[in-house]
Amino acid sequence: MTRSAPAVPRLLAALAAGVALAAPLRAARADPWIPASGDGVVKPMVRLFHGNQAFPAGGFTTNALRGSSESSTQYRVTGVQGIGDGLSIEYDLRGGRVRSFADRHHRPVASVSSGLQDEEIGLNYGLVQTPRFADSITLNVIVPAGRTKPSPALGTGRWSVEPDFQAGISRPWGSLTMVAGARMFLDGAATQLRATIDLSLHLTRRLALTGEVFAVKTIRQSGTIPPGAQGEIYNLVRPAVGLTWRLTKAIRPFLLYEVNVAGEGIHAGSRLELGVAVHY
Repeated sequence: MTRSAPAVPRLLAALAAGVALAAPLRAARADPWIPASGDGVVKPMVRLFHGNQAFPAGGFTTNALRGSSESSTQYRVTGVQGIGDGLSIEYDLRGGRVRSFADRHHRPVASVSSGLQDEEIGLNYGLVQTPRFADSITLNVIVPAGRTKPSPALGTGRWSVEPDFQAGISRPWGSLTMVAGARMFLDGAATQLRATIDLSLHLTRRLALTGEVFAVKTIRQSGTIPPGAQGEIYNLVRPAVGLTWRLTKAIRPFLLYEVNVAGEGIHAGSRLELGVAVHY
């Protein structure tokens, strides 16, 4: 079954443009540095994923099995907006198209879903905030905007909250930041531990090499999640490497290449991410 949503990229692009133009372009810092009131960063991007193998659902492993494949195009807008008093608003808006293939009676059968995915918004409060070190705490709310039917699912169909702790150091050579927290489904359907470590190394005045490791571990899961949404609850380790170009003080295009190297209940594929960070 195919459902198209041509308005999704236009909607996310409009949201990105609105946030980016809401204030004059100035230098800003974020995650875990809290931008001043009116300052912030918005990152519109496109993610292209393809995986022709999948990690089995019976246990966490690096061994992937054939039998199903998945490809997707995701339009994503992330950002942070300073609101004063050491606070900022963070957001992660997603939508796109997911196409999966499964073998049925030795014939590949394709299923397609498109539209909005689960959306995330949070409030971030800065603790220590210095030019060289910063940390903060965040409370995110994940809104179940993505459909669970037809398969492949675009969301979990469940509200959840995610309290995070963020910390980072900044030096002349670059920066190192981390985010760690738990995603808890409000109906008790699942609890996940999630963490991301980001490294940025300045190769030149304008070019930076970036690295990232994302890990998630599901520590509790009940049987109340619809079968079509089970693919949104997974265990995963995903490293990434990329480049960021400082085109101007405010505009910084970037690309990132990510690979799922170990997991459970998720496709073992790779993803290319292209976007631009607009600092204002």
